[in-house]
Amino acid sequence: MKKECEIVQDLLFGYQDGTLHTASKELVEKHIETCEECKSVYNDMKKDESKNKDEQHQEIEYLKKVKKKMSKKNKLLIIIGVILTIVILLNIGIVVYYYKEAGKIEIYLEDNITQEQIENIKSSISNIDEKAKIEYYSKEDSLNQMKEKFSDNQNLLSGYGGENNPLPAFLVVDTTIENAKKMESTLSLPEIKKICGTFDSNPYLFILSEVMINLQNN
Repeated sequence: MKKECEIVQDLLFGYQDGTLHTASKELVEKHIETCEECKSVYNDMKKDESKNKDEQHQEIEYLKKVKKKMSKKNKLLIIIGVILTIVILLNIGIVVYYYKEAGKIEIYLEDNITQEQIENIKSSISNIDEKAKIEYYSKEDSLNQMKEKFSDNQNLLSGYGGENNPLPAFLVVDTTIENAKKMESTLSLPEIKKICGTFDSNPYLFILSEVMINLQNN
């Protein structure tokens, strides 16, 4: 190989990249016009560069597709994660509300019950759960509550009151579900008509019934 060919072929990479000085660039251009061997080397370099560009373009397009798929997948995972979080929190809220509210019971009392008997019932309740909240509602309170429920048709209850009041007095006991079950099974006294509670209901059915009651009241 001629000395000039060696020099030119060393300069071909710089010529191809456009980094040669003007004098060196002119030297390469004049030489490859007359030297078939160096011209062939330069053409091969251009083919390799074109091939590399095509391969790089294909790689870039592939990476774009992969990135797009990953982006869609990540969005889907985020949406699923949000939905699962909402479902989990909703279930936790339902269970917490159920255990807080489902322990409430209503103890309906006989009409001829005395104040002493009411206090004895309250004492029995406190023996089971000393932290239980107990509220007493008289027959008149029961009638007033019923009138509120029938606010649009109070005339249906106009004939009831005093001795003509068919509704019973009752106690509302706010306790735990476990203690509510104990009270239902142990408070079997003749002055108690019945004990009503929702402690044996399914948490989801309990929430549904609460929603339905609120809708009816509104």
